[in-house]
Amino acid sequence: MKKTFGYIFQSGIIIALFIFNSSDATASGFALVEQSGKGLGEAFAGGRTDTEDASSLFYNPAAMAFMRRNSVGASFSGIDISLKFKDEGSHTVTGAPLTGGNGGDGGTLGLIPNLYFVHELMDQVKIGLTINAPFGLATKYSNDWKGRYHGVETDLRVIGISPSVAVEVLPELLSLGASVNIEYADAKLTNAIDFGTILMAGGSTPQTLDGFADLTGDDWAVGYSLGLLCTITPDTRIGISYRSKVDHNLSGNVDFDVPATARGMLDAIGMADYFVDTHATARLTLPESLSCGIYQRIGKYFALMGDVSWTNWRRFRELAVQFDSGQADSTTEEYWEDTMTYRLGINYFASNELTFRAGTAYDKGAVKTEYRTPRIPDNDRIWLTLGLGYAFSDDLRIDLGYAHLFINDGNSELTTEPAAGYLLGEYESSIDIFSIEGSLFF
Repeated sequence: MKKTFGYIFQSGIIIALFIFNSSDATASGFALVEQSGKGLGEAFAGGRTDTEDASSLFYNPAAMAFMRRNSVGASFSGIDISLKFKDEGSHTVTGAPLTGGNGGDGGTLGLIPNLYFVHELMDQVKIGLTINAPFGLATKYSNDWKGRYHGVETDLRVIGISPSVAVEVLPELLSLGASVNIEYADAKLTNAIDFGTILMAGGSTPQTLDGFADLTGDDWAVGYSLGLLCTITPDTRIGISYRSKVDHNLSGNVDFDVPATARGMLDAIGMADYFVDTHATARLTLPESLSCGIYQRIGKYFALMGDVSWTNWRRFRELAVQFDSGQADSTTEEYWEDTMTYRLGINYFASNELTFRAGTAYDKGAVKTEYRTPRIPDNDRIWLTLGLGYAFSDDLRIDLGYAHLFINDGNSELTTEPAAGYLLGEYESSIDIFSIEGSLFF
């Protein structure tokens, strides 16, 4: 037992370090559901009701109560995002066109590792541990693109460490589970600053005095998850799970690169404490979600899964940064909307060893057109997924998954920050995901 926990602890440290040094990518909003190679093949439709895979700890902690063996699982997902902006008349407050290109491909190639562990503590009681990345975001454009005043680089990484417990309240019929979600959030935001526009009253011209801002911050916070799994018949299961919101108060520093001419003009009009390197804070609330899933075995060869999830993205109303220097808060309006996601998956059991999977999902975007920023140009998407699993023995299984996400083009009518210019155009994006998962049973 001590040896097993030692292995899990050491593996968790390796996974956490890997996450810190990899690039996370977005799902709808900036939630990451890519927590399972097995789940990806069925569009994550079965996560709420899966009693055979340790990754269900993330989707529904109650599911592990019905797992018959202890297990360790690890998965790795590679996410390739293409994100391109097409300008359609972006301009400054004076009407002059915004200079620069379209930013190149603002998408990134991300790697998301996850680690799971399930152990029977006593009859009808299981404990588990998850180390993963429940939220993440990474976009990066060229420093001189048209939207540089709204965003150049955005990098948000959230590491989750979740101890869990599950109990068979009614043996073979009903289980309840809970997790404590300990999260570390680390963020970096950069953008150019148009001092030419800010200081127009002093005679400057827009886009002639560009500066730069680099904000970093991090924080630890705690939330929780609750789950229920009901086995109506041996072939029918229903799972319900709730993940709480987590309030992060990011604390860090902001570094400004200000041209000498602009600094002199700021000092002359009594703004000497503006745009100086200082400590800064920002609040980030990661939203709560509620999900329900169903599993139905159909004869010897097939199983169907469905899942419906609600996420309270309405909590993301603005991105406000407070500066210790006395400078007024920097506030970007977001006004996101709640989202619904609908998932459907199918398994074909070709043999005792080999399973084929397929799935689809409709994922509603959280962003309104007038608030679609280059940092998170989210929009509605449709998932198409394929996967397979192979059991090499009773103790070892490997699962592979692939998904392509068709994302609706997102119009940009960003006019809420005049000093940053009016960013008008369209984002074209798509996502490809590859996952592999290994599971050991003992």
